[in-house]
Parts: sequence; C-alpha cells; structure tokens
Amino acid sequence: MDTRTILAQTPLFSRLQPEALDALSAHTELLGIRSGSLLFEQGEAADSVYIVSTGRLRAVNKDGTVLGDIGHHEPIGEIGVISGETRSVSVYAVRDSILLRIPREDLYAVIENYPGAMIEMTRVIIHRLRQNQHSQQLAAVRSVRSFAVVPAVGDADAAAVAAGLRDALAAHYPVRLVDSVLCDGELGPGATLSHDPDTNGRLIEFLDRIECEQRYLVYLANRDADAWAQRCMRQADRILMVVSSRSYPHLSAMLDELRQSGTRAPVEIVMLRPEGEDPEHILKWRELCKARAHYYLRPGSRSDYESLARQLSGRGIGVVLGGGGARGFAHIGLIRALRELDIPVDAAGGSSMGAFFAALTACGYTHEEMLHIARETFVQHNYLNDYLFPSVALIRGRKFSRRLHELFEERRIESLRTPYFCVSTNLTRGRAMVHDHGPLHLWVATSMCVPGVAPPVAWNGDLLADGSVINSLPTDVMQAWGRGPIVASDVSTEGGISAPGVVGPDPEALFKFKKEDERPGLFAIVFRTATLTSESGTAQRASRADAYVRMPVSGVALFDWKKLDQVVERGYQHALEKLTAVRDQLLKS
Repeated sequence: MDTRTILAQTPLFSRLQPEALDALSAHTELLGIRSGSLLFEQGEAADSVYIVSTGRLRAVNKDGTVLGDIGHHEPIGEIGVISGETRSVSVYAVRDSILLRIPREDLYAVIENYPGAMIEMTRVIIHRLRQNQHSQQLAAVRSVRSFAVVPAVGDADAAAVAAGLRDALAAHYPVRLVDSVLCDGELGPGATLSHDPDTNGRLIEFLDRIECEQRYLVYLANRDADAWAQRCMRQADRILMVVSSRSYPHLSAMLDELRQSGTRAPVEIVMLRPEGEDPEHILKWRELCKARAHYYLRPGSRSDYESLARQLSGRGIGVVLGGGGARGFAHIGLIRALRELDIPVDAAGGSSMGAFFAALTACGYTHEEMLHIARETFVQHNYLNDYLFPSVALIRGRKFSRRLHELFEERRIESLRTPYFCVSTNLTRGRAMVHDHGPLHLWVATSMCVPGVAPPVAWNGDLLADGSVINSLPTDVMQAWGRGPIVASDVSTEGGISAPGVVGPDPEALFKFKKEDERPGLFAIVFRTATLTSESGTAQRASRADAYVRMPVSGVALFDWKKLDQVVERGYQHALEKLTAVRDQLLKS
C-alpha cells in the first residue's frame, strides 16, 4: 500500500508540496483495526493523526451520542494534535479498517521544515468547520462505500436483493458484487471459510484491492452464519438484514451472529414485500435486529431498487412540508412540480397541514387526487364545525378525525412504502414529538390539533397538540434520517398578523375594522400566538434544506378554504420556478 499516494489523495494533505509529502510519507505507518475496536478514548492525549485508507470509523461522545462517521481518505484527530488538546471524542472502527498513523512529533517536524504545510492544512480545517451541519452529514453519508446484504433467516432471498442493489447503483457508479464464489475463485476453494492466517491475509489484500477500484461494494453473505457472513458484517459500512413479509420474527443463527459480532455499523431491515401483503411484523424485526430503519422491496420492482439505492447512497430526496392551515394547499402545487420535473420523493414528513399532505404523498396519491381530497375535506364539507362550549377548545374535532380515518383507513406509518413521519408538540414536556410508527390517521390528526381550536390529544399521561407550535418545518427530523437532499416547502407568512394604520394603543381597534377580511380573526390570533416559538427558528430550519421553497401565500388566512385553487396554482408556479433552478443539483450523482 503506497502511503504517499494515499496522503496525496487526502484533502488535508493534498495541497502540500511534493517534498513535504515525501517527508510525511517517510514517517507514516500502517495500522489495522478490527470492526468494533476502540482507536482512542475521549480525554486521552492526542499523540497521532490518523487517515482512513480503507474502512470506516465513528466518533462517539462520552454519553454515547454518535457525532459522525469518518470515511475513506478522511483524517481523525488532526485538530487535537495541532492544538495540543486531549481527544474530544472516542473513536471506534465501524468495520475492519486500515489506517495511516502519523505521530505528532513527526508531523511537527514536517511543519517546521515546510511552514507552508501548516497554512494549507489550516485552510482545509477552517473550510470543514465552516460547513453547515447538513452539508457535513450529507458528505458523511455519501462517503459510505460498502454494504453487507445478509439473510436474517434462511428463506430470505438476499441474493436477489444484492443483485438488484448492485444493478441500481451500477446505473451511476462503478460497483462490484462480492460473494464467496468470487473470492474462492480468486484465492482458491474454501478461502472465505478458512482460518489460516496466510489465506486470511490474501483475502484482506484482495478485498482492499477491489475496494480501491470501485465506488461501491455489495457484499453478499451466505445463508449460513459462517466465517464469510462474519467477514461481510465486519467489512460493511452498513448492514442490510433481508427478511420476508411472510416470515415470523425469531432469533435465528444469523441474528445471533450479528449480535455477537460487536459491529458498530448501522443495521437496517430490507423486507421483501409483494404488492398487497401487510408487513405486520416489521417493528418486531427491527427490534430483533436493533435496526435503525427499514425499506420495502417488491420483488422485481426496478423503481423500488432505485429508491433504495438513492437512499443508501445519500441521494434520496426527502420532502418536508410545513404547517399553515389553508396556506398548506400550496404543497399540492409543490408535489405537482416535483413530479413534472421527475424529481422523486423517497421520504416525506411534515407538521400540521404539512403532515396531512406529506401523508397523502407517502400513500402514493397524485397531485390531482390530493386536490380532490382537499376540496372534499375542506371546501365542500366542513369537518371543523363541531363547535362546543369553549372549556377546552372551540371544536370537538371528532368529525375531522373521522374524516382522516376514512381517508387513511387502518394504514400504519411503518407500513407505508414511502418512509414518512409527522411532528406534534408535547405540551406537557415542552418538546417536539416525532411519529414514525403507529396509526397514520391518529398521528396526522394529532399533528393538526391547533391549541385553542381543537382539543389536545392525551397520550401516556401527556397532552399533544399541533406540531407547528414548536416545529413548523421539521427539516431537522429529515436531516437526522440521513437519506439525502431535502426539499422544504414553507407556507408560513412573514410579518404574521397586524393592525395596519392603527397607532394606538387602542384595546378596541380590532372591533373597529371596516372590512372583515382585513381584521385578524380569532383562529388567526390563536394560531399566531401558538406558533411564535416555532417561527423564530425558521431560518435555522431553512438552512438544513437543499431546496428551500418559501411559498407566496400572503393574504391567505388560516381557514381561507375557498382559496384552494388559487393557492394551489400559486404554489405550483412558484415551486416549478424554484425547483427547475436546482433540479440538476438535487439529482447530481
């Protein structure tokens, strides 16, 4: 392994003078670290800089919080070495990795002899620190290079999943499917099951060589929990456990091997689910595998595999829709623009009215169908008129809840083929609640319960209300999913409610307005009051989006249902203009 070539390809050192690179390479040593092993611990002296040659590491805080992954050609510990401080995080190997180690004293010696090296390194460090959190996370997700496709049980068709994933990735990137047949053919029969040190060394060299030649490797484990399955798990940046919707969850030999492996690679479920089948055991499978996410594949469905490949490679499009009552009709226009521009929706989420239209999107409704549903729900029928004495709220909310149940039936969030979440506000604890499993109609209804207008929902002793109270545009939730670029549709209005022309103070000014449509109504005042905290963070939430669309919805009141067609058209024209300008960037490979 040529250490100088690796250093030259590492952004931290790539701009150094050739002489400085030669000197640095002379003091560099190779270090192998096994999956799950500790490289260094938080609080230790920073005695070396490390570069990932092959593999993947993870930075973890003392409380167990994952701060990020370190991938191919990325440095670890350079800030501590240069500043002279102790290690600020603990770092573990996600998979079997080979690192370059540069001792602190040797790095200092090179800097002393080549002062320009410090300037170039500092430029790179400052640039990285200036990147916003979303850009850093997206870069980390896109640095993933290897996936292990593992049958959780013997009847799971992992070979079909591995081949389908390879084909979907191969449409855009160099990719290789690596199985025991390939390795045994290269190294001799039984090489993948051998415990001989020489054979193991040749296998590692072979895998490292093909990893350098490809953008992605898809490792396919055998059906048995053998040495090759162990190897696949240790070589993977992400582990995909394949199950069938027809299989009952149980602790198989492969799952036991996964638990015993000590891997820190993220585990996710891929469920083979034919059209019409209910994935009733998906949450139990996730619990057994300690999986952080799940995906559904219809056997032979090209579009499903393409979406899976996009999400795994950090190029899945996540759409986040904000809250705002009737202004949320503009989201229908956004969905139309996305589909006309062939921008796929791989995940959807939202708050309040945005939760409603994101749910329709995740259920597969077209923009025409959404327009029809919106007209029936909010214009032709008034499902928000079950008024009661305002001891708790102005309306009971029962009619609207029944309407949502009629629309979404018994669908559960975790069963949707398009990943979905919605947000509510926990009034008891003063924080946001993310709902990514459970009855779809109930959690959408909860996300839309404007305090004062509709009664809060009681859950586990707490009271939950409209998501817009604390998070009207939950881009942070979509960012945490790490699927890829985010498209955010914001229907909040700048300036909010006002009393133009009134100098005051005049406690009765609002009663004197000559035009009813100019006077802020009760619902508008309640909604504005409830969402002040949320709207104060709009700029920060917007910064997490790769395409932020601030809809032109001024002049549209919270319950201006009759402006449906006007708002949809406004939203469509505006979204089409904004998204056309960034389409190529969103879809960039």
